[in-house]
Amino acid sequence: MEFVESFMKFSFRDEDVFRIEEDELVRTAEGIKACECVVLISENIALIEAKSSSPKIDNEEKFQAFIGDIRQKFADSLQLFSDIKSKVKGEEAFLRLPVNLRNAQIPSEAYKIYLIIHGHHLDWLNGLTDALRKEMKDVVKEWNLRDSNVKVYNEQTALENDLIVAYIPVVDLPSVKQIDGNADETKVWAWFDKAKS
Repeated sequence: MEFVESFMKFSFRDEDVFRIEEDELVRTAEGIKACECVVLISENIALIEAKSSSPKIDNEEKFQAFIGDIRQKFADSLQLFSDIKSKVKGEEAFLRLPVNLRNAQIPSEAYKIYLIIHGHHLDWLNGLTDALRKEMKDVVKEWNLRDSNVKVYNEQTALENDLIVAYIPVVDLPSVKQIDGNADETKVWAWFDKAKS
């Protein structure tokens, strides 16, 4: 399965990835937020959220709103995925999971939390990682995770770690955006198609 989020292209085997953000349980429930996907990567289950930017840490109000939103997405996704996998949400929801996630016997403490921010400066990643880990302290404790399971990447480090397969460079972003600044899906896919050829 290939999909594009925040100007980055993801590619995983169909049997390994669940687009939790697009599941009907998220679309029809009020107040539930979800990350992009849950994916089996070697011996781990990774929850991935992609963003096209983030506010600077020194803009405290905007940054706290941003980091709080990310925390809710991961917390809600962990709970929802656990409920689907354990059939709390019923057989039909369980069967929407791809086969390898259905069958994976991975303890929740081995889950990985990955935030990928396109265009984020490399030297800002540590500060953002620390802020996210602090914000998610209660979630990490509840799910018996380790702090080190929570990581923040930019597009370059995500590519190096095989979380994405391609990205649109920051200098090319104006050519694939609409007037309102949002992605023009047709232009984005055309950019990736052209880059592939």
